[in-house]
Amino acid sequence: MAFPLIAVAATLLPEIVRLIAGDRAGTVGASVADAVRQATGTDDPAAARAALAADPERAGALRLRLAEIALEGARLAAEQEAGRFQAELERLRAMLADTRSARATMARLAQGGSRLAWGPATVSTLVVLGFFAVLGLLVTLDTGPGGASRFDPQVASVINITVGSLGAAFAAVVNFWIGSSQSSRDKDAIVGRLQEARAQSHAQSPAPANPAPPANQPPTPVSFLSSPRRAEDRFDACLDHVLASEGGFSNNPADPGGATNLGITRRTLSEFRDAEVSEEDVRALTRAEAREIYRARFWIPMRCAELPPGIDLMVLDFGVNAGPGRSIRLLQRSVGVTADGSIGPITLAAARACRAPDVVARLAEGRMAHYRSLDTFAVFGRGWTRRVDRTREAAMAAAAAPAPMAMVA
Repeated sequence: MAFPLIAVAATLLPEIVRLIAGDRAGTVGASVADAVRQATGTDDPAAARAALAADPERAGALRLRLAEIALEGARLAAEQEAGRFQAELERLRAMLADTRSARATMARLAQGGSRLAWGPATVSTLVVLGFFAVLGLLVTLDTGPGGASRFDPQVASVINITVGSLGAAFAAVVNFWIGSSQSSRDKDAIVGRLQEARAQSHAQSPAPANPAPPANQPPTPVSFLSSPRRAEDRFDACLDHVLASEGGFSNNPADPGGATNLGITRRTLSEFRDAEVSEEDVRALTRAEAREIYRARFWIPMRCAELPPGIDLMVLDFGVNAGPGRSIRLLQRSVGVTADGSIGPITLAAARACRAPDVVARLAEGRMAHYRSLDTFAVFGRGWTRRVDRTREAAMAAAAAPAPMAMVA
């Protein structure tokens, strides 16, 4: 494995190292080294670094290729984990089926009056009696002179084996007649936990939008490249920042949005409630309802939960202030992909492949350029500038936060 080339790849996409470390077959590492070799045309790590530093476009293309390799490796790891879950489920199901089958057979024989129904009871009785008889004999048996054993070593060995076999048989009898129900419940609980874990694993793995995506379209990134915090926590943190900038109720005649409260305009609230609302309805808007509006109209459509920390805040805040489409197109231009206003797997992969602080800086610059192009900049420009500065500062702090060792879904 070309470890020096892998080190070059790690400077572009640090998360790839965790996936390589967990790949026992070494296929991910080989693919990464080959991608670096093809992108730079050399096996020398120093020359590869120099080539990437001299050509940012080549470095960006390599980041995307590394992201695709990481996503494919994560998908294979998820499939292997699902296979292990399935094997364990099948084993436990087989054990439960055997127990149910034995009991059902005995019940049918007993109901039919068959003498064979007495077989399990007879065997169990003999095992229990034999176990206690031998145990009692050994306990009450006197030792020889000086405490020595009355049996020679060979006989003692046979006795030990017999007692061990009777002990195992006695445990099986107890489990069959007494402990079977509890054992079955325990096994059912294990099966339930495995099924729940498997369901969660599938729920966390994003499904492709189309059964057969184009060859040049990478699959949707999965959780090992996403935020170190839960998406819900990130949403609340970003929303707190947005609401602090939006403030409470206002109805500035120069604002084309008209009556606004917590950043929600009268038109937006009417669309959300599917009914025309009044200015007083806007004034009475609660934070809880505003939260759901932000989630439904901005956070989810712009797929902020799948963006790296810091970038998610920049995209959400600009989307709230200037519209989701404009915010998405700015993000796409900032990460070097086609600005079509539709955020999909390619945009997400590119956002994750780039350094978050660099993207945050480009988003802030692009946002200010948009504001300066507006006729109302003279009225609102100072407030917009302060908002961009505050958002950039918060986003930079989130982007610089260390990411923990994440688990592959």
